Amino acid sequence: MPYGGLIYIKGNSPKNESAEFTFTGVVKAPFYKDGEWKNALNSPAPLGELESDAFVYTTPKKNLEASNFTGGVAEFAKDLDTFASSMNDFYGRNDEDGKHRMFTYKNLTGHKHRFTNDVQISIGDAHSGYPVMNSSFSTNSTTLPTTPLNDWLIWHEVGHNAAETPLTVPGATEVANNVLALYMQDRYLGKMNRVADDITVAPEYLEESNGQAWARGGAGDRLLMYAQLKEWAEKNFDIKQWYPEGDLPKFYSDREGMKGWNLFQLMHRKARGDDVGKTKFGERNYCAESNGNAADKLMLCASWVAQTDLSEFFKKWNPGANAYQLPGASEMNFEGGVSQSAYETLAALNLPKPQQGPETINQVTEHKMSAE
Repeated sequence: MPYGGLIYIKGNSPKNESAEFTFTGVVKAPFYKDGEWKNALNSPAPLGELESDAFVYTTPKKNLEASNFTGGVAEFAKDLDTFASSMNDFYGRNDEDGKHRMFTYKNLTGHKHRFTNDVQISIGDAHSGYPVMNSSFSTNSTTLPTTPLNDWLIWHEVGHNAAETPLTVPGATEVANNVLALYMQDRYLGKMNRVADDITVAPEYLEESNGQAWARGGAGDRLLMYAQLKEWAEKNFDIKQWYPEGDLPKFYSDREGMKGWNLFQLMHRKARGDDVGKTKFGERNYCAESNGNAADKLMLCASWVAQTDLSEFFKKWNPGANAYQLPGASEMNFEGGVSQSAYETLAALNLPKPQQGPETINQVTEHKMSAE
């Protein structure tokens, strides 16, 4: 008899009400939640599901033996939640309501990330959406195909769902989500391994690109722009200037190798209209306003939050630009990117130029891991 798949019931009542349903011709599927098996792992259905505080994860049931996790499915569930919590941190989300509401948290029931391993998905090896889908499908494997704290795939795909301004400039569809993945590598592996080799030649690449490094490069090249900015901020950005009084929100870090991410976290918060530093740095929020040009916003936001004129860095990269070649032409043409008016706006702020700009960065910080 063919297996039709898992059955889900979704209510449409605004109230939290209970109801009873009766099904025939069905069998139980393994289901793990709240630290225990609600339906046993040896339940008849071939697919099983694990629900943590932040994720619902679907996979062939034998995978849920979780032989690749010392602590079994309990450890796996905890790691999924740690990833979700870390994503909240990266985006500077620490509230249960309002503009900085977390994507997921324990009390936000019925609103969780979903990840499904399936034998046939709609496109590619994996894709974002709801659920995120992955083509890793081995019915005989006792290992889970996802390791949440060391897995570019889940960071990349869930990162697509979470990507926010000001990082999402034209051409950053497969880039902005990977900035989250770099953050995860830094936080849990001690180094941005993905860009560690390529960044060594980034300054030379910028020189050869003649002010069009973004348009001339692919997603891997473009990711170097964000990596350079992070590494520059590691030594040149002090988050405390924005919070001169009181304690810093806990998602900011003073850990070596992680301090550069404070710049990105505040940029995200400012893009959502955060008021911190309003009296010190002026009423105008360059991360929240827009002239319709996302590249302008990115440059103005990064420079304003850093309180440093980063125009030379952005002139070399020119994020958001697009390259094209006309029939019969021997040279590439370029369009888009940061506008002249944005450079004029930045110049009018009279911010200091960096002694050594992000465009000179050619290595990543490798730091010791600390228990979290």
